Amino acid sequence: MSTSSAHQNFRSASAPVWPLVTITALMLAVSMASVQVVSWTRAYDGGLAIWVGAENRAAYDLDEYSESGDEAIHARFRRELTVPLELAKARMALQATHPDRQLARRSFLAAGIPREDVAGLIMMFTVFHRHPLLRRGVDVWTQADGYVSQLERLGAQIHEEYARARPDAARIAQLADMAAGTQARIAPLAADFGSIVGRAARQIVALLMIVLPLVAAGVVAAGVIVCRLLGYRARDDARELRELTGRLEHQATHDSLTGLANRRGFESLLAAAIDARRHSQQQAALLYFDLDQIKVVNDSCGHAAGDELIRQVAWRVQRLAGEDATMGRLGGDEFALLLPGTSGDGAMELAERIRELLAEQRFYWNGKTFAVSASIGVLALDHNVPSVAEALSAADQACYVAKDNGRNRVQRYHPDDSELQQRRGQLQWVERLQGALDRDGFELVAQEIRPLAWHRKGQPPARRFELLLRMIGADGQMIAPMAFIPAAERYGLMPRIDRWVIARACRELAGLRAGGRTLPTCMINLSGASASDPGLADYVADCLRQNGLDGAHIGFELTETVAVGNLAACSVLMSRLRGLGCLIALDDFGTGMSSFSYLRNLPIDLLKIDRAFIRNVDTDPIDHALVETIQRIGGIMGVRTVAEGVENEQVLGTLALIGVDFAQGMHVRRPVPLVQMYEEVAGSGDTSHVRRVGLRQARS
Repeated sequence: MSTSSAHQNFRSASAPVWPLVTITALMLAVSMASVQVVSWTRAYDGGLAIWVGAENRAAYDLDEYSESGDEAIHARFRRELTVPLELAKARMALQATHPDRQLARRSFLAAGIPREDVAGLIMMFTVFHRHPLLRRGVDVWTQADGYVSQLERLGAQIHEEYARARPDAARIAQLADMAAGTQARIAPLAADFGSIVGRAARQIVALLMIVLPLVAAGVVAAGVIVCRLLGYRARDDARELRELTGRLEHQATHDSLTGLANRRGFESLLAAAIDARRHSQQQAALLYFDLDQIKVVNDSCGHAAGDELIRQVAWRVQRLAGEDATMGRLGGDEFALLLPGTSGDGAMELAERIRELLAEQRFYWNGKTFAVSASIGVLALDHNVPSVAEALSAADQACYVAKDNGRNRVQRYHPDDSELQQRRGQLQWVERLQGALDRDGFELVAQEIRPLAWHRKGQPPARRFELLLRMIGADGQMIAPMAFIPAAERYGLMPRIDRWVIARACRELAGLRAGGRTLPTCMINLSGASASDPGLADYVADCLRQNGLDGAHIGFELTETVAVGNLAACSVLMSRLRGLGCLIALDDFGTGMSSFSYLRNLPIDLLKIDRAFIRNVDTDPIDHALVETIQRIGGIMGVRTVAEGVENEQVLGTLALIGVDFAQGMHVRRPVPLVQMYEEVAGSGDTSHVRRVGLRQARS
């Protein structure tokens, strides 16, 4: 056989082989690429698990740090937060106009991503990030990173508060609540991302189920075997992804500490129960409760003890409630029980049994023993409950009333309950107050503090006004402070309101000065919460400096009850404010006569005599004697007196006869805006004749 013939025979024999080889190579290439893509998807799922774990631990550490102020916990928070922050840095490096793959690689490794997965993460992001499904995943990732950045800023703000000489507990609690709200927004995003990764994996598998059989149809049995092997491998990968996604979805709807439904999961179940109740006559009820004095356990033994107490309570209550009840931990020490098929009366009975069970329990930790109790709100889920938000709000209000009435109680929600109506009203005011603070929805009016005599001949008396707060209603009408101050005091908004008043007063005084007017002294009322604020004096100094004002142009009034009830803190604040040149007045003086002994310890300039003693001072000998006594003591101490609530000329004359230095009230002048008040007082001229007129009237 010739060489050419042998060569031709080889070509003839190999002719059917090359298409097979080509098809087999193509199938192998497609299969390997598919497996690679699935592996990349699994790498993203693993990265998500790392992200979720580190972020959850960071949120938990931030909550612990807000309670304790422990710097070691803060350092741990920062360390855990590094993982999602580094992953965010990697994402941004790959999203840039000119992607920086080296920076992305370093960031993935710094976040703890296994080295063998890094290249796949970068490649999949580069190739598929514009695909509609994965683009949605990238958007969710970006949104979650934004909330992580919020947690970082909130942690920094809490750290700054603890770094102060006297941390503001109310501010720290507010920041901690904001952090909890931010964390509540992150969990659904993590579950959403996991679902997207799972759907991507399922789509890839579905595509493989179509492509691989078509390719395998043209190959021999070996190709079919290879195709099947690859299909099995893909199904295994998909199963693992489904399992991981299921675990992530469970984490998104369940509390990691107790295993109970978390707020998101419980609200979903409650919504289903409300919807079922709307379409049927099946009864259902909701219990909302929190533990009394758990802070004592946390402060005495640490948060590990508090966590163990919460686990024990969850186990005991779930066991008592039975399998039909669904229990959820809504946050902190707050729990809820959904009771299908239970009437309001039945829920009250169960709530009382839960209360008794917990009251009988003793919690032991490291040789210490603690009593346990709970305040429980009960709500029947009838047709009057339209939504999840209203159901939880109503049950929470009942729980709050139970706590407010002495704790360790059960309170049933009734829409016409006066206590609950008051609570609802205050909650509505809180929302309105927050809005007014955000949009500058308050106004200041001034009321003259008129001198009854002036001892410096040739000089007009100094003008003094008290600034009073009004809230601007939706219809533009002015709302008096007694309508909203109780809610502001109860829910910790008074420090913000006080600071708003101080800043606004300084701006208005600066405006008067810009108009060429001689500045008066404006007195500002301070709440009890502000009286113990260590940063308030610095805030006042900043406002004065920013507006170019002297301290003599503003003064501050604290009630006698606040001053005596917090004597040490008030004395420090008064001294610092006087050091700025500000006048200090003790307001509503006389309501607690035992406080005479405290006067010498308070650095004050004015005593404002309570209106209860002024109203009938011209006819009641006891009121007359009390006002005389206060005036005499004030004179001995070198403190000037102001009579509040002067309503007629007879009272004004009697006060002049007694020797009271100043008068204030509707008879003296009604409250009006500061500029108008200034013009009215300026136009009325010198008022030093008031005492002389009053003396003549009193003697006649």
